[in-house]
Amino acid sequence: MANEVYANNMEISCKAASGKSIAAFPDVCFTPPQAPPTPLGVPIPYPNTGLSKDTTKGTRTIRITRKEVMLKNKSYYKTSYGDEPGRAPKKGIVTSKIKGKVYFTSWSMNVKFESKNVVRHLDLTTHNHASFPGNTPVWPYLDQATVDAGGGPCSNEVKKEKKDCADFKPHGSKDACAGLGAGKPSGKKTSNEADRLADKVAARKCLTARRCALQPYKPNSCCPQQTAHHLIEASALHDKGRGGKGSVPLKGISNYSENKAPCVCAEGVNQNVGTHGLMHTFQSAAAAKSRSGTLQLSNGSSISAKKTTYGTAKRQSMAAMGKVFPQSKCSKECLSAQLDNYHKQCGINARTPIKAVETGQTDVTAATQAIKTRNARLGATRSRVR
Repeated sequence: MANEVYANNMEISCKAASGKSIAAFPDVCFTPPQAPPTPLGVPIPYPNTGLSKDTTKGTRTIRITRKEVMLKNKSYYKTSYGDEPGRAPKKGIVTSKIKGKVYFTSWSMNVKFESKNVVRHLDLTTHNHASFPGNTPVWPYLDQATVDAGGGPCSNEVKKEKKDCADFKPHGSKDACAGLGAGKPSGKKTSNEADRLADKVAARKCLTARRCALQPYKPNSCCPQQTAHHLIEASALHDKGRGGKGSVPLKGISNYSENKAPCVCAEGVNQNVGTHGLMHTFQSAAAAKSRSGTLQLSNGSSISAKKTTYGTAKRQSMAAMGKVFPQSKCSKECLSAQLDNYHKQCGINARTPIKAVETGQTDVTAATQAIKTRNARLGATRSRVR
């Protein structure tokens, strides 16, 4: 039953809700047998699910439908489900637990109950905790809304991924990344390793479908050979650097983490090679058209730099994705929803001023020709591997 209480246009998570964090994968647990050659058990990945009804340590005085509400860094689901067969003594490979707690890793930045931030529909979770960190990668929190009913801005992408990845984990038993090569490709401009990897990925329907599911910078679910590329450059939100020591965020931006910000799984270890380089080319060429101006910093000072807005940078990044990854057919609505879901938590909206970042190549003509050449190769030699 819907509770119809919202924060930032997202339903608040509470014990009375019918919310779920569904099939977070992989939750790797040691599973019998335990005799040689597997003395700890066989490490098997399980999908792991958490339910709102198991909310623990929520609000004490504020209630929704007479039950407690989830709070930042305090509340959790007391148990999770799906990894029960991992009953070897070691259990979870990281936490040594099964049926462990579910913690949220994102929340509303400006709505608080009892002086703590509230957790909402589509906020992110990690699963099977003994204590932080969890045993599974970050997975979107799915509440009632329209997602469970097959709706939402990514409904087509979700259906396509399930269809094209039916044979691959977590739906099947195969590894979608198998056969892509050992390790990441060379970052030298004179090498074509990144381009060969991009050809292999683009020929696999499952991996092209999964390209639409944006990932945190780390940890992420990209293939080991791939590199996560920030669609909104981390450096665009700071005076210098990407938010580490010595970086000052722009005015109005808070709690940003380059590791948690949305990325696309690309090929190429730097901004000069592979599809990673092509993304930088199109985004940098668009940024180069921006005018210089003054940007206020969160510490009260200011810098002079080429400036744009988050809304403009988002549109440019989505346009670049459409050019560089035409096989994926990711809708702007789906990409926009994922980007906004994270950046709104950092105080960023469409009109927020940010830096216009130029990194890598800017020759759009050469980049466009490279994509046409790849598409021609794929059309002639498309792999049958799904």
